[in-house]
Amino acid sequence: MTIESKFCRLCDSEVREIIHLCDSAPANNFDDTFNKGQLRESFPLVLDFCDVCSNLQLRHCLGEDLLYSDYTYITPQSKSLDTHYYKILSYMDDKIKEISSADVVEIGSNNGELLKFLKPKVSSVLGVDPAKNIAKLANSSGIETIDSFFNIEIAKEIKKIKKNIKLVIARHMFAHNSDPIELIEGMKALVDQDGLVLIENAYAIDTLLHGEFDQIYHEHMFFYSVTSMNNFLKMHELYLHDVFFSEVHGGSIAFIASARDLGQTEKLLDQLAYEKSLFQDDLIFKKFQSKIKEVKDFVLKKIEIAKRANKTIGAYGAPAKAFTMFSLLELDVSIIEFCVDTTPTKIGKTFPISNIPIISEEDLANKDYDMLLVTSWNYKTDILFKSKIIFKEGTELLFPLPDPMEHIV
Repeated sequence: MTIESKFCRLCDSEVREIIHLCDSAPANNFDDTFNKGQLRESFPLVLDFCDVCSNLQLRHCLGEDLLYSDYTYITPQSKSLDTHYYKILSYMDDKIKEISSADVVEIGSNNGELLKFLKPKVSSVLGVDPAKNIAKLANSSGIETIDSFFNIEIAKEIKKIKKNIKLVIARHMFAHNSDPIELIEGMKALVDQDGLVLIENAYAIDTLLHGEFDQIYHEHMFFYSVTSMNNFLKMHELYLHDVFFSEVHGGSIAFIASARDLGQTEKLLDQLAYEKSLFQDDLIFKKFQSKIKEVKDFVLKKIEIAKRANKTIGAYGAPAKAFTMFSLLELDVSIIEFCVDTTPTKIGKTFPISNIPIISEEDLANKDYDMLLVTSWNYKTDILFKSKIIFKEGTELLFPLPDPMEHIV
């Protein structure tokens, strides 16, 4: 099912088109076999803007059957994420009294990596995730996880068994639902009056200023700024209190909200003023389109030179963003011969449309290759740290974003 709307899904005002990036298959939905005769369908990636509440949204929202029927994303283990989890805990320890006695609920908890980190520090943790295979992994590792889409009914059921919910977390999933009103009403019903809600997403401002066009894929139906989140929470009688930033996923923002008005921090007020200047005269949208051209020109020029020299080109990383990267740059298996990933649920499958096969790092050791387009560029620090171990000497790594660069191993 595909739902197209030219009206704001947050405030119902008319929206206007910012950019039509490309058409792409639903991210994280891979083909199990290499079969050119069974190409999956592509859907438009059109970004629209609401001048009333500053909401950025996809025009076409895909149904749950297309997005989550064969979900393959598993939260990875990495030093950068461990550091981020510690930052979240430190922040909440400072804001929530007696956090050790608090019940914590995470919506879209995936395999439970964050909850696993928090579990020894709080009274209890509970995850909610709709992907059956992923929820099963979380439960098997000791993180209690409800296998369901979150809504007000689920919130009421949880409230019956969790009496001291001081923290409700929604990390990198709040933008994954065509009806965020249902999500926010459920979260509001869940959190205690003196508790906090943490909503973390890729930050719309970073996405646009850095030209991170590959953050735009069908799972990401919304791109939240401080302005749009502040307006949205007000509509539903929640209060945006603070924000903090991280480098996770190429630039993320955590919105801290509450059921009672705690006031707004100076950092939050400064960010609202900064965003107002960027939206003036569509400045930020013009920068976004310019940055896309810069990235596209850089990558395609490097690939053209490599192909003329008969070099073998692969990719490193099969995240959701790679779907948009391959689609926008019109890269297929005739150019990118393989893609390396460490996720068991992805290895052995192929990207639909482009037919690029996914191999493991162990398989890479037996291949001849010269250049790798790093589609998991948001883990650049981790990748460079282990580059001499997993890549052969002389490999040219292309990092397309946030600033296009090459690195020779």
